[in-house]
Amino acid sequence: MNTKIDELFATLRGLVADQLRDLAMAMAERDRAVTSLKDAEAERDKALTERDASRAGYAAMSRRIYGQGGECFELDKARAERDTARQSLRAAEQDCDDMQSINSDLRTVNARLIAERDAAMERLNHAESLIMQ
Repeated sequence: MNTKIDELFATLRGLVADQLRDLAMAMAERDRAVTSLKDAEAERDKALTERDASRAGYAAMSRRIYGQGGECFELDKARAERDTARQSLRAAEQDCDDMQSINSDLRTVNARLIAERDAAMERLNHAESLIMQ
């Protein structure tokens, strides 16, 4: 009878060790995903800042081109700068969209990892309850 109990305890110890390893791996993966998410958020914030700066530059350029009373100053130069500002604005908006897409993907991965971690914790709790019986 003791041999059977010893075998069961050995099996349960193995299960608990496996669950702890799975949990550690899931937590490490979650930490990597969180870091990636933070990096993506920083990139998104940078893209938003660049977009806002481009918009402000475009607005300033428009004011300089058309000035007070509809007068034009250095029209050719201003148009070239306006076009450059528009291109910068479009690029910044595209970067922002890309970062938001990456951010969404990382949130999905993070949610999956959290679910896996929770499942591993539940398996661990179940294994511990079996040991305690």
